[in-house]
Amino acid sequence: MVRLFPDEGYGFIRRGDGDELYFNADNLVNTSFGQLSEGVAVKFIEDMAAAEGPQAKRVSVGQHHLPE
Repeated sequence: MVRLFPDEGYGFIRRGDGDELYFNADNLVNTSFGQLSEGVAVKFIEDMAAAEGPQAKRVSVGQHHLPE
């Protein structure tokens, strides 16, 4: 998690390549804005929004686990 704007209901997640993805409160899954803070690891699905470009969807608190 990079930047949060809980009063406005959105934030930004930094991908591994340094680019940021927008998300809004409607994209949180089993997670509330109260559980989020800058630096917290999250899971998400990257999706392309027609006019806005790439966004984070299905955002939840946790870390990605790579298959062994």
